[in-house]
Amino acid sequence: MKSEYFIKNRKKFIDLMNNDSIAVIHSNTLYTSSADMNYDFEVDREFYYLTGIEKPDFIYMAEKNSDYVKETLFAYRKDEFEEKWTGYRLTSDELSEISGLTDVASIDKFYNSFAQVMAKRPYKKVYINTKILSSWKNYKTPYEYLSESISRKYPHIKIKNTSEITVPLRLTKEEYEIDLIKKAAAVTNCGLLRMMSSAYEGINEKELEAEFEYEVIKAGMKNSFAPIVAGGKNGLVLHYNENNNIISSGSLVLIDAGASYKNYCADVSRTFPVSGKFDIMQRKVYDIVLAANEAVIGAIKEGVTFDQLEDTAKSILSGGLIELGIMKTQDELGKYYYHTIGHSLGLDAHDPCDKSLPIKSGMVLTVEPGLYIKELNIGIRIEDNVLVTDTSCDILTSDIIKKAEDIEKYMHKGKKD
Repeated sequence: MKSEYFIKNRKKFIDLMNNDSIAVIHSNTLYTSSADMNYDFEVDREFYYLTGIEKPDFIYMAEKNSDYVKETLFAYRKDEFEEKWTGYRLTSDELSEISGLTDVASIDKFYNSFAQVMAKRPYKKVYINTKILSSWKNYKTPYEYLSESISRKYPHIKIKNTSEITVPLRLTKEEYEIDLIKKAAAVTNCGLLRMMSSAYEGINEKELEAEFEYEVIKAGMKNSFAPIVAGGKNGLVLHYNENNNIISSGSLVLIDAGASYKNYCADVSRTFPVSGKFDIMQRKVYDIVLAANEAVIGAIKEGVTFDQLEDTAKSILSGGLIELGIMKTQDELGKYYYHTIGHSLGLDAHDPCDKSLPIKSGMVLTVEPGLYIKELNIGIRIEDNVLVTDTSCDILTSDIIKKAEDIEKYMHKGKKD
């Protein structure tokens, strides 16, 4: 990606900062998985949005006052010995080429530089990308360390969360961001088709996951999140992640997966019969979910609310289940549909979004109605990604087949081939 994208993002960010304030944004760090092994690094998406750089333990600092704006990137030092162990380290010039930031300093100098800035001009507000990993209650993130160290030394400073600025900025997508999501969706399509054509009764969920991973890796991309490959009753679990069970004869397979390209995510769900043919009840339930999916997509335009879309989905889902005799009243729907209709999509699979506000043109959303019927071991979710326009929406995942007859036809052809 070109540096002008990130220069533009930073200008928008700085324009929304208060005067006489400073922003300090950490890139995230490596987390230990076990012993001397680390989890794969995931860059903080706010840091990436502003710099385009994907390296651990970097800091972007921006000063804003009435006289000037000053931006500095604090990065690792070139270290020949470290490069022998962990690989090539980008030079200051290379970091500048990626980000458009011309002032690049060693990360070792950050706290001294910050102290010098505060001595020269004692800012009263500092923006930090503060985050708490709620699942790691005894583990402090680098964001918390940064925030606490600044608060201790400068108790007069008011800490503000950068999300106050970045969430509205990231909400609507630029053309280049939409193009990246489309590319991620195209590879997601390849992966899902490969899974459908490779499925057979008795296959392990992990083998199907590998088929999806193959297409993602071949394209030079990564997963937006850990794929969900849920056969039979496992499809009743919304965030099933074991992916290591045999898919028995007659079962449905619920897939929730997506490729990520330059950190922009696709997030798609498809459900198909492992045998290649829906049975009668599976098909009836599937068509109800598909009708809800299509109705919600048809209702999307600027100005509608998530609650209105939710009502559209619930009306069709409950009406369909009542017609099938599975429910008697709409009040029972919570037993069979227990998530929301969708979310914002972008640099995160669940991009930050205030769902109480009306939808805006330029937002990218997921539409993902589902039904989960324990008595029948049926779990079905159909999820698409759409770009909101003034009067409707564009389906970014329209090439990914979802009609039951199209799925059956494709799977039959794949098994013959």
